[in-house]
Amino acid sequence: MKTMQVTPMAVAKYEGKESVKKFAKAAKKFFAATVRFFIVISPAYPQYVESMRKKG
Repeated sequence: MKTMQVTPMAVAKYEGKESVKKFAKAAKKFFAATVRFFIVISPAYPQYVESMRKKG
């Protein structure tokens, strides 16, 4: 059986992987929310552009 030495570098690598996973999860949630926002706003956007043209 192989023994594992716990060094500060090993701990830092492990913690780094965890933070990357957390960042990726947060980024995924952010992009999903952005897509949902654009899906909700997309039906109203052409009407908004047309109203701005009439005012201008």
